[in-house]
Amino acid sequence: MLRVFSEGDDLFRLEDETGAHVGTIRGRTLSFRGFATEDAARDAAVAAWRAMTDALRREYPSWPRYEPQLERIVTTHDGAYEWFFDGTKAIARLVRPRSGGRERSYCIELVLPSFASEGVAITASHGMARAVAPHRDDTTIEALAVGPSEPYMAAEPLEFSGRV
Repeated sequence: MLRVFSEGDDLFRLEDETGAHVGTIRGRTLSFRGFATEDAARDAAVAAWRAMTDALRREYPSWPRYEPQLERIVTTHDGAYEWFFDGTKAIARLVRPRSGGRERSYCIELVLPSFASEGVAITASHGMARAVAPHRDDTTIEALAVGPSEPYMAAEPLEFSGRV
C-alpha cells in the first residue's frame, strides 16, 4: 500500500505501509529512493518505466508501446544528469548517493509527459511504487529515516466556538 501526502504546491511525499519515505512527486517528476546498488536502481527503473507506461496507456489509449532494450541499457551523462539509456530512450535519471549528503542511497527519477495531470502522476505512482518495491533495500530505507514520517496535520482538531 502506498500513501500519498501533499507537502505543498506540486509536491507529494510517498510512503510505504510502514511509514517509510520511499519517493516523491514533484510536478511531473516521480522519484523513488532506497536502492543499495546501481544494478538495483537500473532494475527498478525498468520496472517503474513499465508501470508508468501501463498507467499512461490507461489514461491515454493512444500512448505508444515501447519496451526498453534491457541488454542495451547503459548509464550516460548529458552534461547535467546521469540517465539509464537504452540507445533510443532515456528510461530514468540516476541519482547517486553522496557521502556526507542527505541522500545515502541510489534514487531514480522518471518524468511524465507535459500534458499529464497531477491526478495521473498520483495514479501512476501507485503502480510504480509496487513495481520498484522488490528492488528496494529496506535496510537502506530504514537508515534514511530521519524521524517519524507523520502526515502533516493540525496538532489538535479545530472546533467552532460559536463566537464570531
